[in-house]
Amino acid sequence: MMYDLAIIGLGPAGLEACDIALKNNLNVIAFEENELGGTCLNQGCIPTKAILHCTNLLNELKQADKLGIQLFSSPNFNWHKILERKIDIVSKFNKVLEPSLKRKITLVKSRAEICVIDNEIQICADDNYYQAKNIIIATGSKPFEVKGLEFDHDFIISSDDLYKLTTLPKSIAIVGSGAIGLEWAMIFSSLNVEVKLIEKAQSIAPALDIDIQKRIERILKANNIDFYKNDYIKEIKNNTIILNSETSFDVDLVLCCVGREPILPNILISGCQENYMLKTYSDYSTDFDNLFVIGDANKEMMLAHAASFQARSVMNKILFNKPIVKKQIPSVVYMFPEIASVGLKEQDIENKDEYIIKKLLVTSIAKSWCDNASDGLVKVIIKNNLIIGAHVVSKDADLLISIFNILIDKKVPIDEIEDIIFPHPSFAEVVCEVLKNGK
Repeated sequence: MMYDLAIIGLGPAGLEACDIALKNNLNVIAFEENELGGTCLNQGCIPTKAILHCTNLLNELKQADKLGIQLFSSPNFNWHKILERKIDIVSKFNKVLEPSLKRKITLVKSRAEICVIDNEIQICADDNYYQAKNIIIATGSKPFEVKGLEFDHDFIISSDDLYKLTTLPKSIAIVGSGAIGLEWAMIFSSLNVEVKLIEKAQSIAPALDIDIQKRIERILKANNIDFYKNDYIKEIKNNTIILNSETSFDVDLVLCCVGREPILPNILISGCQENYMLKTYSDYSTDFDNLFVIGDANKEMMLAHAASFQARSVMNKILFNKPIVKKQIPSVVYMFPEIASVGLKEQDIENKDEYIIKKLLVTSIAKSWCDNASDGLVKVIIKNNLIIGAHVVSKDADLLISIFNILIDKKVPIDEIEDIIFPHPSFAEVVCEVLKNGK
């Protein structure tokens, strides 16, 4: 049977492509060897944010007395119940996804390979062969393994291992200060674990704007998280970590989270002794007609919402032959407060004379004082009367960056933004305030 569309991998990218295909009455077959929902639902975004909510609440309770609220005892936590809540949230989605899809598509719960036989692409799974007019590979990614810090899943662990921790360590070294490293540094610190954060680059959170990097360092210090920039683990002796700077300390656990690498299915070509190394291009196409790679598998931007957007763009190409669209993708690091960013960063500007940069402390917003959340900064980068970059450290930064992203995407001129009415008091007021009063 010839299907209209085959999807390999049902994480955010694959599920979005599947949803669009079904709405357009395509006959779909999909392959997934693990739980539906991919890394985001099962080992990434959702479980981490469920745990972060608990630790953020714990941090707020620790300040209750300052807010005039008296607790009968010091706030404490139960790690097992925190994990149980995480499991419950993930399972709610798992229970709905698979039965719902099985009623609408052909779902093959197996690993799939691409086989090219006589120049014809087929999908092989469980010794069966399938064909489709278009094929989407959305197989996601896995934790990147560093030489010398290979995962033993006991002392040196990956982010996938975090949710298997039945007991908390007393101390941990976290290698890498990307979103995973920063969020888990906050989680562990909130749960009274001694945290050492190690970053090989010159700055903490090197992918973020330079002013945001400085604010993150302040947050880390405020949460008693030791961090080491321009440094790396040179040697491990038993439980002793020795850095290149010769700093040394003992830890119970090492979390290595320096990034992720794509997972791609095997490409088997008849008559060829070796697996073919699949090449992907900026429009998510490959060297094979009607074979696309989206989401983490193409390495462009390893975020769930980026993956979903790529799926929409590729499906528009398949269905309506529309060109592939590229847009600015916002990102959020769920620290306390949150860190969010979209568009141009200051350190990437070549000629600063062409740009206007405005910054505003969140203390300027009355709601920040009301909510006991006055720590933060908002920064915008402007060119030709348009915002082209925005960076936020604040409570509700995920919502604020969404507003900025709309303004950037729709190319709303500055004078029109200043005429928008935002409710008072609210964090949203900062959007206009940074334009009017930012320095």
